[in-house]
Amino acid sequence: MAGPQIEKGEGMKQAIFTIFEDAPGYWFVPYEQEAAAKANPEKFRQDVYQTKIAACRATLALAKEVGATELHLHGFGPTTTIKKEAAAQGIKPMVYWPAASTKIAPFARGK
Repeated sequence: MAGPQIEKGEGMKQAIFTIFEDAPGYWFVPYEQEAAAKANPEKFRQDVYQTKIAACRATLALAKEVGATELHLHGFGPTTTIKKEAAAQGIKPMVYWPAASTKIAPFARGK
């Protein structure tokens, strides 16, 4: 998988991801790869996490690694818990409303 999408503004770096829910679990791609990942998930699905928060934490770790000041999470999986964890690490979280189009599991996953 390519690294996170980084957009630089005045004094900020944004790490932007889309989280998918799929039969094997939750996974993510840089936001600019969302459409391609929907069309061919097998090609883009690499690290798979059993919980949404685990996938969110992986994006947070990548954001820290590249020095991002903002973490933007799109897709089906973002959790509100990651907002507290990101803020505690000095990264401004931006969690968007879930998108049903990124729930590509053929069934409802158990909790």
